[in-house]
Amino acid sequence: MPFVRTIESALTDELPDSESPVAGRAIYQTLRQRGLAFEPVHTGGGYFALSLLVPGGEILVTDDDGQIARPAEGHHAWLACFYPSPTSPFDPDDDVVDVYVGDGSLSFADDCAACTDSVARWLATHQASAAPAPLTVSSGTEADTSRSSLALAT
Repeated sequence: MPFVRTIESALTDELPDSESPVAGRAIYQTLRQRGLAFEPVHTGGGYFALSLLVPGGEILVTDDDGQIARPAEGHHAWLACFYPSPTSPFDPDDDVVDVYVGDGSLSFADDCAACTDSVARWLATHQASAAPAPLTVSSGTEADTSRSSLALAT
């Protein structure tokens, strides 16, 4: 019986020279290097995406055909979308926000970097706009509530 990797193993474990990496491995590692703790999720039908739960929803990153687990040689472009509520698997009725839509013109490495940069920028903007205004405390002083937290890779 041939060895079959879990998606987690395919993204993180050292691979023998004889094994080609899945496309999601590079974007997973690039996102993690930026401190973005995306995790693999099954989205249905044998397809996998990377997910990050954020205040107000979830960001999913996947290949433009919905699969991170295909060979890297077959990669065309990354797609990152924000869903206003955690939705794995995909729900077409949600108001999806495109965070990054690759067009296939970049190299694999450049597409990983561009997607990661777009996600990081979107998160910074989203986090800033979601931060509540300072609360007024009964003593007349203000309490700073502008700090929000995101799950970051360690």
